[in-house]
Amino acid sequence: MRFEVLGPLRAVDTSGSVVPAGRRQHQVVLACLLAAGGQTVADSTLLEALWGRDPSDSKHVALRVLVHHLRRNLGIESIIRASGGYRIRLAGHQLDADEFCALVDAAARDEAQGRLAEARQRYRAALRLWRDTDAYHGAADTDQVRAAANHLGEQRMTAYESCVDIELSLGLHRELCAELSAVATKNPLRERLQAQLMLALVRGDRRAEALTVYERTRRILADELGADPGRRLRQLYTAILRGPTPAVVPSVASAAVRPAQLPVPPSSFVGRHDELAALDAVHEKSRNGERPSGSVVVTGAGGMGKTALVTHWADQTRQGFPGGQLYLDLDNDIPAAVALARALVDLGIAPDDVPRQAETRAARLRSLLSSRTVLMVLDNVSSAQQARPFFPGAGDSMLVIISRNRLDGLVAREGAHLLVLNPLDVEPATRLLRAIAGMADSAPDDIRTLVELCHGMPLAIRIVGAHLRLGARPDALVDALRDERTRLARLTTTDGDASVRAVIAVSYRRLAAPARRLLRHLGLLDARAIPLGAAAALAGISCDTVLTDLLDELAAANLVTVEADGRVSLHQLTRMFAHQRGQLDDTWTDRAAAERRLLGWYGHATRQAQQRIRPTSGGAGDSTVPDPQHLFLPELTDTVAALSWVDAEAETIIGLIDQHVRIHPDLVWALAVNIRGWLQRRAPRDTWIAVIEQGIRSAALAGSSTGEATLHGSLGVAHSLLLQRTEARSAYQRASELFGRSGDHAGKADVEASLGAMLADSGALDEALPPLLRARHLATLLNDPDLIFKVELNLGYLHRRADRQQEALDAYTSALSAAERSSNRDWLSASVHTNLGRLHLLQGNLDQAEHHYDTAVRLARSTGDRMREAWALHGCSDICAARRDLPAAVAALQEAVTILEPLGDRRLDEMRTRLSELLSDDTAGQSPPKA
Repeated sequence: MRFEVLGPLRAVDTSGSVVPAGRRQHQVVLACLLAAGGQTVADSTLLEALWGRDPSDSKHVALRVLVHHLRRNLGIESIIRASGGYRIRLAGHQLDADEFCALVDAAARDEAQGRLAEARQRYRAALRLWRDTDAYHGAADTDQVRAAANHLGEQRMTAYESCVDIELSLGLHRELCAELSAVATKNPLRERLQAQLMLALVRGDRRAEALTVYERTRRILADELGADPGRRLRQLYTAILRGPTPAVVPSVASAAVRPAQLPVPPSSFVGRHDELAALDAVHEKSRNGERPSGSVVVTGAGGMGKTALVTHWADQTRQGFPGGQLYLDLDNDIPAAVALARALVDLGIAPDDVPRQAETRAARLRSLLSSRTVLMVLDNVSSAQQARPFFPGAGDSMLVIISRNRLDGLVAREGAHLLVLNPLDVEPATRLLRAIAGMADSAPDDIRTLVELCHGMPLAIRIVGAHLRLGARPDALVDALRDERTRLARLTTTDGDASVRAVIAVSYRRLAAPARRLLRHLGLLDARAIPLGAAAALAGISCDTVLTDLLDELAAANLVTVEADGRVSLHQLTRMFAHQRGQLDDTWTDRAAAERRLLGWYGHATRQAQQRIRPTSGGAGDSTVPDPQHLFLPELTDTVAALSWVDAEAETIIGLIDQHVRIHPDLVWALAVNIRGWLQRRAPRDTWIAVIEQGIRSAALAGSSTGEATLHGSLGVAHSLLLQRTEARSAYQRASELFGRSGDHAGKADVEASLGAMLADSGALDEALPPLLRARHLATLLNDPDLIFKVELNLGYLHRRADRQQEALDAYTSALSAAERSSNRDWLSASVHTNLGRLHLLQGNLDQAEHHYDTAVRLARSTGDRMREAWALHGCSDICAARRDLPAAVAALQEAVTILEPLGDRRLDEMRTRLSELLSDDTAGQSPPKA
């Protein structure tokens, strides 16, 4: 089956007969599936395309019937059910849009290699595939189909313009005039078309008509856009007025043999010392005749100051290029053959002597450069093919290529140096802002805040500086830029000439539709970097090669960075742009589905981490079998790996919990449950409490009493560790009540044991015993080693506080025995050894105490539990102090304080006081205070 979308949508069988898809609704479904390019189209998208927003439940059945009829009408089984939607498998079928793109790509390759006749044939063959000026003509009016149609339409016009450039270079101007006039009239705002028509007319001795085309275009641009014609169109107009027929569209012939064409360097330039040094090094190599090292690709995201860097450097090294400085702006995908012609003319070749073939032009350019020392700068290069013909051969000339794209092919094949521009650091960014704004050297808080809100992007900093120079107050600008919803709109000059949004949009528009969709979904998450699996979940991608290809496309355009550890990061302003595009281009249903996929991926990953950190504490969600939709789940082989992974993802996970507590409560409470173990071991106490409270709210909204109970238990532990006993008691009692209602005896035993420990710690020894005995009864019935461990450990603590040392030793021994039966043995054993160390220290058994504390430190480190490590180090310090080894006592306690300071533990003040005592050398030999 052949599907044709380059005009009205239709299906054609192998005999060439049109196969009716069915009624209009069938065509709508087929259009949506084909426009998705083999990706899954969600049911919600199809329902909205067919029946508008919020269709009734009955429409889901109707959709299944429509798809069934569509399969039957077309006689194919390639429309398959996927997760939450449908997709069309194109293997074994033909799509005229794919054939068109393949022909255009082949034509571009022929053109780059100088095979102009073959390129023309392929361009014309591609254009003949179009049966109408609009792709998907009359098909579904959806965002996805419209975007695919617009993209194909732009490709069609670009291919036509490229074909016309070749035909003009082949002397076919007379044959082109009629066709080109009709196309240019239908597309009056495409300046490249108007310039091509003017050139064809003037070469056909129709100079007056060419001038009329310019005047008509000038009026239309002024009336519709309030703009003047672009530089190239104006140059062509001037060339026609002055005399002989221009050789090429973009520029006029120049008799100058020593060009000085570089734009004016920026008035204020700061920083970039390493990048300037790199350009100097490449220049030195070119002067020494090293090939192919005399070329460099300067790349980076839009607005990073690539052209500013190059023009500043070139201005400083002007004397190093006695042959001149050539500047070619290849924006709008100017063909290499056309730009080569301009370069030759600008270097002194008469227009009539410019070779017709692109390959011959490139050879002539290399010959010219071999005897000169010229700096050639190519700006706005879109592809390696566009820049490749300009590489010098022999000689001292240097080529600098400026591109938003990485152009890795030039590095691999031509050996070009790659210079990637990243955001400015705070110090040079502050100096740049002060310089543009004309401010003094001092940097008040508002100025530093403005720099932070620009995220190191030089263009954004320059725009803010312009606002300040025009009288804007720094504090008012800070207030305006703090709101992410309007920040990009504010990062525009008053005349609209410079705009961060517009700069990012240029790169965005050049992406294929699937890559644009992925970028929009990445913008949903406010995170510095996310794992590959999270990116796949956001976009609903279930194939790793598809994800890799799309990320490669985004990275090549400098819109994302794939870091060494595989995490994907976006510049903050790019993320805001992507988020806003998502608000415009994606439905609420699409965005909500992406958020749920992301939360589900993190839920699955954090459950795996929780099982490594606290194997027996349980987590939320089913992780027994990995979801096939979840790609790149972390490989957490042990506790340390799990803790390290959550360390890296904690900010993102906590942000997701805060952001979605009311929107997706059923997934948020599970996420909070799954990071309890990490919160207890690693997080500051206030962070722990805040996250758990959000989880409790979401569990209540989701109607999960199990989630509420589990999280109240964790909240009680956090308050206990901060000696907030009233709050801890309330949390434990609420958890016990909820577990009791649901018949969860293990949960109830756990919180009763925690409640007893908290009461014992507060000195309410008699009050602590009943909940501990209730917990012991339940733990014994359940024969759960982890619960038995917890109860016996806390009973040991109670007995020690009551000065019943033998009973304490018996309880600790029982706890250690239970720990040996647990899958979480090392972590549990660390707690017992810490308590046994304290017990033996109070009895004066220093050797035994030292053994237990050393064991506790070793086990805590092996499990990544920083809090228990600090507690055990405190005990080691007390041992050293009791032995009058002051330096060792101070070192151990200092390490413990350093560990606990970011955690905010209840023992921190006690440790600081003890450290001061040790440092004063007044009490080094005294026994440690009673616990």
